Amino acid sequence: MDRRMFAYHMYLVYMGATAFLFAVYSTAASVYRIQEVGLDAVQLLWIGFALEVSCFLFEIPTGVVADLYSRKRSMAIGLLLTGCGFLLEGSVPLFGAVLGAQVLWGVGYTFLSGADQAWIADERGGDGMEGLYLRGAQVAQFLTLAGMAAGTGLASYDLSFPLQVSGVMYFALALFVWLGFPENRFTPSDSREENTWRAMWGTFFLGVKAVRASTVLVVILGISLFSGLYSEGFDRLYTLHLLENFRFPGFIDIPDVVWIGGINAVAMVLNIIAVEWIQRRFQKTGRLEKVAVLLVINSLMTGSIFAFAVTGEFWMALAAYWITYILRGTNQPIYNAWIHEQIRESHLRATILSTQGQIHALGEILGGPLVGAIVWRSSAVFGLIASSIILAPVVLLYLMVWRERKGKSFMKM
Repeated sequence: MDRRMFAYHMYLVYMGATAFLFAVYSTAASVYRIQEVGLDAVQLLWIGFALEVSCFLFEIPTGVVADLYSRKRSMAIGLLLTGCGFLLEGSVPLFGAVLGAQVLWGVGYTFLSGADQAWIADERGGDGMEGLYLRGAQVAQFLTLAGMAAGTGLASYDLSFPLQVSGVMYFALALFVWLGFPENRFTPSDSREENTWRAMWGTFFLGVKAVRASTVLVVILGISLFSGLYSEGFDRLYTLHLLENFRFPGFIDIPDVVWIGGINAVAMVLNIIAVEWIQRRFQKTGRLEKVAVLLVINSLMTGSIFAFAVTGEFWMALAAYWITYILRGTNQPIYNAWIHEQIRESHLRATILSTQGQIHALGEILGGPLVGAIVWRSSAVFGLIASSIILAPVVLLYLMVWRERKGKSFMKM
């Protein structure tokens, strides 16, 4: 087997293993935090805030390791730190430990972010990367389902067990990457030796300057901000809402964590089917249709989140959650395709996409405390209602673009 094919297989192993281990952890983590650690809505939002701030602050500095020293080394460090975070959270059921675990995980994520893609691009020489990334995503999807099943099974014995097992297995994966992955075509870069914080803000302001001349690109930054703001509240509170405000059907006697795992597994299968249909449907569509569909998706998502928050019937809440999950999953690939269509100058593409990502991360950072202030004296229901309201401006922004495409002024609506 030649080196490029060996790297190809190692990449698929890496994508499958990380997807499986993260699913083992995440399937039980939200229920563990609520039922074992006893976190309330505000504390759940604070741990999300700690994770997002860690990712935002360390994204650029940790990139130095991948660019100056070694892609493989950066991946191994990231896996090790992630494992430490998961093991700490599962071993010490205290709010402070969970908070510290999020910081470790956040820093670990930044060591992984971009390094794995850069590693395989180096080793493969940049040929046939689209097919490789697609196959890696498919492997990750199927192994995620397997991880959900494994995490649910482990959690049925002890809620902390999936977190601990996942953490230890991340250690093993880090060692495997360090010792077993090839790195034959990596060339250290000298360009990242400059001040990394200056580089981060330089990228941000360069991106802002690049989009000022385009109304659509300005709108994209607004969409990214509000998408980040709403998502943090929904992601942190949906499990608490299901556990606190509903009784799972009694026709089968299974633990709550099995219900949550099964609900998310079904949601993911539905999402895989929906995304596959959307990708085939939109191979030959134009920009106007994409904007129109994004407008419809986000309008429906605003309503489905609100319905999930206010309905008192379990099956209606479950349907609303599944609809929200599917809409979020189908929204992302269409949104990504639409963004790429708006960037006319290829030399600005990376800068604009980086700026868009930073704006989205900033929205997630601000979203936690914002929704937290709302649920502080109320409940998860009001936090979810707030999340749906925060998403509403995204609908207005898409409507503005859609009206502009039709040659009408937004002020004449």
